[in-house]
Amino acid sequence: MRVIVVACALALLSGCGGKSKVTVAGCLNGDGFLVTSSGAKVEGTSPEGVAFTLTVYESARAAKRAAAGLDRHTTAVVSTGVVDYRGNPDPAARITAAELTAIRGCLEQAHAPG
Repeated sequence: MRVIVVACALALLSGCGGKSKVTVAGCLNGDGFLVTSSGAKVEGTSPEGVAFTLTVYESARAAKRAAAGLDRHTTAVVSTGVVDYRGNPDPAARITAAELTAIRGCLEQAHAPG
């Protein structure tokens, strides 16, 4: 059992630098977010406690197209991802500029060649 726990912890901590969406989640968790991933979606909360869903697309152009029909007050396009933070109990809850920068960094690291 300990081996499984250690293996999972190592996979999570290795985070940034790979190609999978799990890598984006691992990178974000390392930056103080609390998220999980499933397919192209990363869901959880920001360090400030704002619930969000990050959907990762193949390109920035695809992300912009996907966000075109969403509410601009609760949606942000970041690199190849769309951050949707609608549905928070506090309607004024927003992902901060610093959090968006962290998300951008994790997305870029996940897409970096190597």
